[in-house]
Amino acid sequence: MMNRVLICYGTRYGSTSEVVQEMSQTARELGVQVDVVNLENETPFPEPEGYDLVIIGSGIRAGQWKKEPLKFIEQKLKSLSKTKVALFVVSGYAGNPDKVAEAQAEYLDSMPEKYPGLSPISTALIGGVFEFKKYNLVIRALVKNIVKNQYPPNAEIPEKIDFRDWDMIRDWITGLVQ
Repeated sequence: MMNRVLICYGTRYGSTSEVVQEMSQTARELGVQVDVVNLENETPFPEPEGYDLVIIGSGIRAGQWKKEPLKFIEQKLKSLSKTKVALFVVSGYAGNPDKVAEAQAEYLDSMPEKYPGLSPISTALIGGVFEFKKYNLVIRALVKNIVKNQYPPNAEIPEKIDFRDWDMIRDWITGLVQ
């Protein structure tokens, strides 16, 4: 059982924060001490030493991790190489069966190659949320165009589409900390 866990992350529109809240609550219910850090608000970055597990996550937009989690990995790579690490991303592609394998390879499986020494013990591709009112007009049009391919022709696209699988999220964090 992991006793002390650090979950650090970056979010685009808040969906990743909600995922992290669920992860931390689940781990705490199992008796784990959890520290949660939104890397956008934390400088200097926390030190990985002293944690049994460091979980690093990011929302994905335009095919990219948020810059803060990547900076955290770059700055703390030496420490992370001596610690158990798990990675997750929150991406709309996790809700598209045609894109899951591509997203897993692009956003998670490629990380050890990009950051030699980083050896995740587990990764999770977590469905995202499309909440169109949060986007500017350009992003809204772009994302709606992508999403409409998953709906029948002429179907009305809802203003919010949530691909998160809360049971999968709880099961993943439970498996990690036990």
